[in-house]
Amino acid sequence: MRAERLLRLLLQLQTRGRCTVAELAAALDVSHRTVQRDLDALSLAGVPVYATRGRGGGWSLLPDYRSRLTGLTPSEVMSVFVGATAHVLADLGLDASSDQAVLKLIATLPDASRRDAEYARQRLLIDHANWDDRRETPRWLDLCRQALWEERHLSITYADGTTPFTIAPLGLVAKARTWYVVAARPAGHLRTYRLSRLTSAALLPTTFTRPPDFDLATHWSQSQAAFRATHSSYPIVLRVHDDSLRRFRPTTPIHPAAEPGWWILHTDLESLPEATATVLAQAGNAIALSPPDLVTAIREAAASLATLHQADRPLLG
Repeated sequence: MRAERLLRLLLQLQTRGRCTVAELAAALDVSHRTVQRDLDALSLAGVPVYATRGRGGGWSLLPDYRSRLTGLTPSEVMSVFVGATAHVLADLGLDASSDQAVLKLIATLPDASRRDAEYARQRLLIDHANWDDRRETPRWLDLCRQALWEERHLSITYADGTTPFTIAPLGLVAKARTWYVVAARPAGHLRTYRLSRLTSAALLPTTFTRPPDFDLATHWSQSQAAFRATHSSYPIVLRVHDDSLRRFRPTTPIHPAAEPGWWILHTDLESLPEATATVLAQAGNAIALSPPDLVTAIREAAASLATLHQADRPLLG
């Protein structure tokens, strides 16, 4: 465990530059005393780590020092070389750079770890796309990325609005196949905008100062939690056949029903109409058990469909 912590400490210093003991302790989730002991251990092992005293000081590595990736475990190596999201890299124009980076990283690994990396690349592929592969074309992605990198304001028109307004882009998020920009409004309020709903965007010459305490991953996690908390909820219980299990996201562990090949599943949808349509779409592979109003709605909808599809009913159109 200590060897792993020393490696994480070394990587923190390599990637973040000068850090205080408090920052390192928070990143590694250990005490200040443990960080101090680990820094001493790195120094004794020949790692050129040094302290800068005074205001703005901290611990750093010599500028030209870089470690080889000799401390990675086989599972860590595999996670690095298997986890790339190809469509996101392609959207950003980084797919070719990713391939080159992988080759360079593999070259830095010791022989045993290099074999693990190649083994994983040849045998595991993570495809985040759905089967229908419907992806939004990120029309304004390059412009948003330029504004983000250069910390420049954007003037955008959003959704059905006609009046442009100014934002300070703080981060881009790819959620499945959809891109979002997280931005600050002039008053400082943070908002999230779906790129496909932008009807216009223009890069402005004015710049902004990025909030020093803003962390994109933390903000996104908190935003999702807030969205779920305010999102309408309609919990239901279904009996679902094997063929339709993947169509639902259980909220509790599923368990077998009395009939072979069927499961009892609890899930949460947005509303009664959505639940009715979702169950009917499974063509008999999902049966509503509760709540009672869902069962009633499905029966009424099924009866209406049966009437509309009677054999003796004249076809319209």
